[in-house]
Amino acid sequence: MKGHYIAALIDSLCEVGADRETLLEQSGLKEADLNDKTLIDPARLYAITKLAADQTSDPAVGLSTGQRLNINSHGALGYAAMASENLEHALQLLLKYYRVQAPQARFSWHHRNEHHHLICDPSFVLPEMPWLTAELLVASIYTSVEFLLSGRSRGLEVWFRHEQPAHVGKYQGVFSAPVSFGQSFNGLVIPDRLASLPLLSADTLASSIFEKRCAAIQQETRQQDLAARIRGLQSQGRFLSQAEVARRLSMSVSTLHRRMDEEGIDYKQLVAEIKKEFALEHLRDGVLSVEEIAQILGFSDASNFRRAFVAWTGMTPSEAREEAKL
Repeated sequence: MKGHYIAALIDSLCEVGADRETLLEQSGLKEADLNDKTLIDPARLYAITKLAADQTSDPAVGLSTGQRLNINSHGALGYAAMASENLEHALQLLLKYYRVQAPQARFSWHHRNEHHHLICDPSFVLPEMPWLTAELLVASIYTSVEFLLSGRSRGLEVWFRHEQPAHVGKYQGVFSAPVSFGQSFNGLVIPDRLASLPLLSADTLASSIFEKRCAAIQQETRQQDLAARIRGLQSQGRFLSQAEVARRLSMSVSTLHRRMDEEGIDYKQLVAEIKKEFALEHLRDGVLSVEEIAQILGFSDASNFRRAFVAWTGMTPSEAREEAKL
């Protein structure tokens, strides 16, 4: 997911009392990551979402974040959608190019009984707040669809898989359409007549220009996507060999090497960065000993880990642990 979407979540959390610096530090994010160019890897996306669930006093933070993400926040994809001839064409562009903005999410489009079902599946669901990621995703898409329809949304419905939450009253401030819970999918139910309505902002030339830009961005993000997938695999508490990474990515080791060469990925440097982040996180929380961290990271002994840690950070593990106590 692009960094500026995460910025919207952090802004929402801060409005209800969370500390920005703490959120960034504990999730492994930096302010420089929170822009529309940086793709946030799955591990840090999960970390910041888990922090949102653990630390917020507002169970509806997903709704408020999704509402912040209007159609302009989707960049070239949003502009291409605005210039589309009708809503169906705009949503077909979403299905074709959504990975340039949120590669971990999944969108699909089905037609049944004179209605289109736009299905929005978040990349994960938190057991303690099963509505959070779905609310964020669906509220964002709904906000854009309402804008495209320019108030002509009668007949539109919003569906959620989760059961009605205690904060159901907050939904009225986000959705003017009827909302149903305990349904078979998260997303929107759109009557055919709405899908075929001409958009007031339709512009054939602009649509073509922005769609070409989406295609170019999609190509550019392939490098970030592969690096993010490797990072995600290596951020699950067990560090994999290149052969294991290739197998998890359903490719041969030679294909993995070729893809990394083509996309300028330095495997050793990427894994070192992941190990540094892991070490810093667990030194600061104080749960694992230096020896245990060294073992998890694959070092033969604690002294080899200490040398590597000094090379990564310029301080010893003990200094990092003491710094966290200040």
